[in-house]
Amino acid sequence: MARPVSITKEKILAAALDIVRTGGVSALTARSLCGVLDCGANAVFSSFGSIQGVRDAVKEEAQKLYRQRVGAGFSLNPPFKGFGIALLWFAIDEPRLFSLIMDADTPASSYNDYIDTHVGFKEECISAIRASFSLENPDAELLYYQMVLVALGLAQTCTRGGSTLSIPQASEMLGKSARAFLMVIRAGADEREKFIPGAGAGPVGNVDSYAILHTLTGQNHLLQELHTVPRYIQDEEWAELERVFRNSSSHTPESLRETYPGLTKGDIRIYILSHFQFPVSEQALLLGISPTSVTKARQRLKAKL
Repeated sequence: MARPVSITKEKILAAALDIVRTGGVSALTARSLCGVLDCGANAVFSSFGSIQGVRDAVKEEAQKLYRQRVGAGFSLNPPFKGFGIALLWFAIDEPRLFSLIMDADTPASSYNDYIDTHVGFKEECISAIRASFSLENPDAELLYYQMVLVALGLAQTCTRGGSTLSIPQASEMLGKSARAFLMVIRAGADEREKFIPGAGAGPVGNVDSYAILHTLTGQNHLLQELHTVPRYIQDEEWAELERVFRNSSSHTPESLRETYPGLTKGDIRIYILSHFQFPVSEQALLLGISPTSVTKARQRLKAKL
């Protein structure tokens, strides 16, 4: 008579979920899972195909739990604050599952896209904001994204061991932040300038891009070196410059090529060096060409843009 199968798919998933809860997703291996279940690898792989299949199933299960528990926050009053508190409580109670859900496999195209994909509940939140605070789009959407940013910051601090935060403390912090954002959103255009200064350098305005880039230059070893003693940039060093460019610009090399298909690799490099405030004479040294060639290249780039 055949021996009954005791290692079910549900048991494997439950054991895997417990392993991730205790040690994070990196602790979930075939060895650790089989050790907990006291079974061979075939029992696991026959149900999920591979250990990656188990990890994918655990993430899906964690997302279901997240939606269930965070969605319950809308039953509180006010509902939008209840959502924020439920999100924080899930992060505090299930830190490793929360981290698994919020970790992105690939970078999102924007902050809003990341929030829409990983945090979710946008429509429910917008509806709750309209009902509680009498705001319409785009103000309701602005409050949603700003408050999610606050909640995620608090959640990340808690999940990474930066601090312990009780739910009453979280509730107070969320409430204060929401009231502050509402003051700004509801202020008239003239009053709003007191809270959000206009563009321009100096103490009464935002730091301009020139100041930001000079600060950035001083904080990156390669940029600092090239500004101090300009020299030819090796091919392998361009990857670092492109990385810093992505983090300091609203564009990326990929987005520039997509928007302007006629751009060459040389055009992109001229664009990046110009972004980092290198003058023509220094760009010539960095690219190993004459200043006249740089000037002509910049003129061609300007025409293409």
